[in-house]
Amino acid sequence: MRNPLVPIVLAFAAGIGSAPYFYQSASQQVFWIGVVLPGALLLLRTGRYTLGLALALAGFFLCGTFLAAEEHSVLPPRHIELLARRGLIRPEGPLQVAGWSRTPSVQRPGGEYFDLQLTQVSQSGASIPAEGLIRIYHFASRNRPESTDVSYGTRLSFSVRNLRRPRNFMTAGFYDWEASMERQDIYFTGILREAQDLEVLPGRQGSRWRAALYRLRRSFLSGLDRLFPPGHDRLGEGAILKAMLLGDDNWLDPGTAAAFQESGTYHLLVISGLHVGALAFGLFWLFSCLRPPRWLETLMVASCVVVFTVLANARVPAVRAALMICLYLMARLVYRERALLNSIALAAFFLLVLHPSDLRDPGFQLSFLAVVIIGAVAAPIAEWTIVPYRQAVYGLEEKERDPLFEAVQSQFRQDVRVLLDYFCDPSRLSQRRWRFFRALLLKAISGALAVAEAAVAVFFMQAGLAFLMAAYFHRVVWSGMVANLLILPLTGLILPLGFLVLVASALWSPAAVAGARMLGFLVTVLHATIDWSARLPLLDWRVPAPPVWLVMVFLFVLCLIAVLVQKRLRPVWLPVAALLPLGLILTLAPYTPRLVPGRLEVTALDVGQGDSLFITFPRGHTMLIDGGGEIPIPGEPPPRFDVGERIVSPYLWSRYMKIIDFVVLTHAHWDHLGGLLSVLLNYRVGELWIGPGPSDAGLERLLELAKRRGIPVVRHQSGERKEVDGVEIMVLSPDADWRPKRVSNNDSLVLRLGYGTRHILLPGDVESRMERRLVAEELPIASEVLKVAHHGSKTSTTAPFLSRVGPRFGIISVGAYGRFGHPNQEVLDTLEGAGVKTYRTDLDGSVTVSTDGNKIEFTRFRDTIRPWPEFQILPLPLGFVLR
Repeated sequence: MRNPLVPIVLAFAAGIGSAPYFYQSASQQVFWIGVVLPGALLLLRTGRYTLGLALALAGFFLCGTFLAAEEHSVLPPRHIELLARRGLIRPEGPLQVAGWSRTPSVQRPGGEYFDLQLTQVSQSGASIPAEGLIRIYHFASRNRPESTDVSYGTRLSFSVRNLRRPRNFMTAGFYDWEASMERQDIYFTGILREAQDLEVLPGRQGSRWRAALYRLRRSFLSGLDRLFPPGHDRLGEGAILKAMLLGDDNWLDPGTAAAFQESGTYHLLVISGLHVGALAFGLFWLFSCLRPPRWLETLMVASCVVVFTVLANARVPAVRAALMICLYLMARLVYRERALLNSIALAAFFLLVLHPSDLRDPGFQLSFLAVVIIGAVAAPIAEWTIVPYRQAVYGLEEKERDPLFEAVQSQFRQDVRVLLDYFCDPSRLSQRRWRFFRALLLKAISGALAVAEAAVAVFFMQAGLAFLMAAYFHRVVWSGMVANLLILPLTGLILPLGFLVLVASALWSPAAVAGARMLGFLVTVLHATIDWSARLPLLDWRVPAPPVWLVMVFLFVLCLIAVLVQKRLRPVWLPVAALLPLGLILTLAPYTPRLVPGRLEVTALDVGQGDSLFITFPRGHTMLIDGGGEIPIPGEPPPRFDVGERIVSPYLWSRYMKIIDFVVLTHAHWDHLGGLLSVLLNYRVGELWIGPGPSDAGLERLLELAKRRGIPVVRHQSGERKEVDGVEIMVLSPDADWRPKRVSNNDSLVLRLGYGTRHILLPGDVESRMERRLVAEELPIASEVLKVAHHGSKTSTTAPFLSRVGPRFGIISVGAYGRFGHPNQEVLDTLEGAGVKTYRTDLDGSVTVSTDGNKIEFTRFRDTIRPWPEFQILPLPLGFVLR
């Protein structure tokens, strides 16, 4: 077998993927391994190779399953997670922590963070030895502008209040942030109030070489800040270079990041195999000029690649590329055949053994699939179709070399000569001009063939990765085929020049200034190219994640292409052609929305401290009421977390929605309005409903966006009724003459949905004043289900109002760890006293109430989460080995 590691890694990865559904206890693991491995050896020894190999692959499957389960469920006995579960510490209370910084403080707009390796925790006067990482955030503001300036290895002690576990927004479609943090071994986060609270302890910990690398990284970042001062580079060249060269994307302008995403070139801003490969290529070229011994060349290239990978924070794509380059160098050193797929498989196996959960990381999947597509599909097709013609152009004037080529190549050489003779007739030109134009035309032909070869690689990369981009980022960007062809030459210039400028910037030499000017010019051209390609019409589509069947068809077609192209079979063009209709399906996403016919459903999304309700009507119409939004904190930079893009839109895509018939803004507070901006950009919206309340900058921005998108804006007021699919929608508040001076909670549109004999009341954020009006005017507010107003604040849900509504069920949309103290305990007690069964988005996740007009049903997102087994405690040495 040419690539024996490929089936082994596939079986191992399949075991990791199935681990949550195939968990085995330690004794069961030992039993299965004890059965499978000897059985495989016995079958191979007796000559039953097919069965033996199948059983051996089953053994690798089991190893993947067991290793993934152990990574998740085994922790050292003094780990902070286990201390919290045993009740030895209370994370919600004040803690005195001691440890050393595993990372230097990472600066970003509005603050910084660093990771602390614990050695001890103290609470209520008792000190306990502890292990594990916690991430500490420090937020800057006008009152707290100072930085902690923590360096790697510094021993620290300080007080932290309210350690919190990383928490996902429990809404379908949201990125698994908890798993991402767990892959970094971070189980708790905390906030440092004041930089002065840090007590630096004597001594240092950690490795010296890593400390030196972090110092070098900091020096490079400081050098870029000197060469491209923040705030003075109009296009943010410094921020782009920090991302491209050192993987620091914290300072990217949101508009710049969006342009790279819309043009399908965001991979340039993430340290990946492209960057590591460019460095290795530059080093190979340099050493080819110097001609050192091969062992020294191997050592120098490998060392530089490893140092750069660590310097760039060692993300999965960069680690994968570094491993593959090192494997290539080792194979070259011992004169072994360099099989690309074997190298890819070995790199993947090594990474998965260290961290099995990386298999679920989008970066891991995109990185390895990209390399597999290049190595197994794009490169062989190019070698089959284009490379022979590129080779045939070499030495074109030497006719005596024609017999050395294949017949097709010899014919191509003759055709090119005829073409050159036609355009460069020596009878019309002087000898000097004839040679010049002939050489120029020959270079143009060679360049066109090189562009064609690059186009093949870009086409298969874009087409092959499209389903993963749609699955994780809900974006299909065909403009990337054009953009990547244009920016590849620019990137090939920017990366090596950038590395040289980084080195020069650490020394602050005049060469750094001169190089920075050229670098700035190249980045400006890059930025202009990206902006142009991002504006190409009909080439950037926001789409739902593809269904499983479409993913499997994509993978099958790619595998079929790889097999056929290896054997040089002409039918390979049939699966290649199949990529076009598959890409069209992925782009148009003609999937049936996930709706339940004949039922009215109202889902309160977990959007944190805010409101967002998604409603589906019995015959398929849809409505979104509010879109959540991060509330700005006075004196601090505006929030960068887009609730509409990262929570609301993924939920709608998870239900295969592309059209929202009605979008309703109850009132213009940012925790209701903020997410609607992205929703209006991502979806086709039938109508935008607003109330008669006052306007502000946020609402004007929303209305301007609706105007640009051609969305009609409809103002509603008390007394209006509308029927949608047999559901009566009543507008109960505010009145037409409601004209306060400022935006307030009482501006909220109050809606009552009636279907059959059941009613659902949606009062927005109305407070006691408006509740009293609803009661006094005897409006029809009686309902079986109440969306509790204003997140359960004590300013709402008064006793008379609750008595008139008479709900059996209540839903509170509220954020975990909210700084406003919602929901108020008095309100919870009032609801409990009234016999109302209450659901909360901070505890239950998204809550869906569904009715057929008679029976009412509730479902919670929390109930859909498949829990891993509880953590196990192993003896300390084994725990260290596993972690």
